[in-house]
Amino acid sequence: MIIHTQKYRRLELFIKTKPGKTGTIQVISGGVYKTIRTTKYRQWIRMAVNQGTAYELYTADCDISYAYLSGLDQIMEKGVCFLQDGSTYEKQDLGEWYDTPMRTQYHFMPFKGWMNDPNGFCFYRNYYHLFYQFHPFSEEWDNMYWGHAVTKDMVHWTHLPVCIEPQTELLEDPSLVGGAFSGHAFVDQDEKMRLFFTRHISRREEPSEMMEYQVVKESRDGLEFEREEPLIQEQEKGLLKDIRDPKVFVENGIYKMLLGTGTEEYPAIALYTSRNLHHWTYDGTAFEELEADHAFPLECPDLFRTGGKWILTVGYCGHREEAGRKNGVYYYIGEWYQDRFHPEKRGLYDFGGDLYAVQSVKTRNGIVSIGWIRDTLKEHVKSQNGGCGSMSIPRITYIQDGKLYRNPLPAIYEQIGETLYEGKDSRVKLEAIKGNTYHVKLHMKEAADFRMTLFKWKDRKLYLEQQNGQTRFRTVGMGSKNILYPAETQMVTKVEVFVDRNVCEVFLNDGEDSGTKKFYQQSDMGMFEIHVHGDGAVESLKVEMMNGIWQTEKAGGGRAHDTDSVI
Repeated sequence: MIIHTQKYRRLELFIKTKPGKTGTIQVISGGVYKTIRTTKYRQWIRMAVNQGTAYELYTADCDISYAYLSGLDQIMEKGVCFLQDGSTYEKQDLGEWYDTPMRTQYHFMPFKGWMNDPNGFCFYRNYYHLFYQFHPFSEEWDNMYWGHAVTKDMVHWTHLPVCIEPQTELLEDPSLVGGAFSGHAFVDQDEKMRLFFTRHISRREEPSEMMEYQVVKESRDGLEFEREEPLIQEQEKGLLKDIRDPKVFVENGIYKMLLGTGTEEYPAIALYTSRNLHHWTYDGTAFEELEADHAFPLECPDLFRTGGKWILTVGYCGHREEAGRKNGVYYYIGEWYQDRFHPEKRGLYDFGGDLYAVQSVKTRNGIVSIGWIRDTLKEHVKSQNGGCGSMSIPRITYIQDGKLYRNPLPAIYEQIGETLYEGKDSRVKLEAIKGNTYHVKLHMKEAADFRMTLFKWKDRKLYLEQQNGQTRFRTVGMGSKNILYPAETQMVTKVEVFVDRNVCEVFLNDGEDSGTKKFYQQSDMGMFEIHVHGDGAVESLKVEMMNGIWQTEKAGGGRAHDTDSVI
């Protein structure tokens, strides 16, 4: 591999060593040789390089799985420079890299590798920071790192260096698995960012024999993180060994930490308190789902206040509900007092079954939430240098008429391009939609039966339909063909759909309900078809192209965006 450092001052390599071998990386520049040897199963190597210099890299008994240049004065704006197959990809070059059938165009996803839960979603020093579970060595879940990206509008993202790696023992022993699991960012009054997260370790062949503990890392610039401090390492009596995903906030001068877990009888949220963010005391369970028929761990708790009420969102780990969906995200509307959450109403956060690990951040325009769009049914098709996993469109989250509403962040509409159809026809069919990225808005005069075909690939189809007042996803020829995905909202009159290569997000009745679904096809040509029952039932229907977020200039009539604006 030959690289040119340009204006960058650091080279970062993620090395995969062949079993039983000592990997060797030789770096040559101007007749100067540097040799790096590693016996680790996996290793993240960071080395200083000279700006404007050419380097040759040679490997023996190891492979470079993931590589980029960093160490740039304007890193928050310009991002890292990826190195792949002899080519360099700076921020302005990423449009071509992402333009494949298996990569989303306006949903955030990593350059390559595996991504799952969003973490540390926060506002810090004029940027929104998104950390995420990341595995740079393959498109499969494995030992967890934390990836990192920033944005000013939550639509256009800048890739930053990886910031957290798995424990040393995991990198040395391939029989172990775990790493840096999910967590939360807390910005204190001194403008220090603290990342609270869970460390997990278990044996691959014995996953039940595992250990989880809570730690923190600190940063004064949002880029470099100081040494790790262990916080909570002992298991509390009466709680499951599954105890993870800290959410930290402050109330009346006392710091509170929520952890997803379970008791011997019920799914639960554990509460820890602290006066200094370093020493934490267990204070019982802040919430238990008493209506559950068995104990299972809750995951990724998030708690925020909006519209005069408190909202708790949690993932139901390992739970399968009546309709057949597994690992759903649920929200609770209620009150928080005396260090306990008191629920008044429960609902399914997303009816599509493919959204998980929701996190929120407070903005000047309200609460914005984001979640991981996952491959629930394990239908992902691997590709060379491919990626798996993406984030949802950020959603404005609020209470209206006693219900939790989720609507797309307004900035996403800046990606709208040319109009493909506009009218009131009850039957519309659009074929060969170039790029398979489009937006649909349907408004019916009253609730009527309809069927939208959103994806069709060979014998596989994904429908969004309403029958007798019930709206749902329905699949044909897919792994979920025996599972229906009904929405909780009945008698829908307004439907909004975002299709993006292999994902779609649906919003019903102006955000009263939302659904997210994956669909895999090996083509970037899309289609859309709708049939609404009843003459004159359609008030309006519009189908428009959506432009990607990685292009420097927009095609198809998209509107320019203000990259300096903060929502």
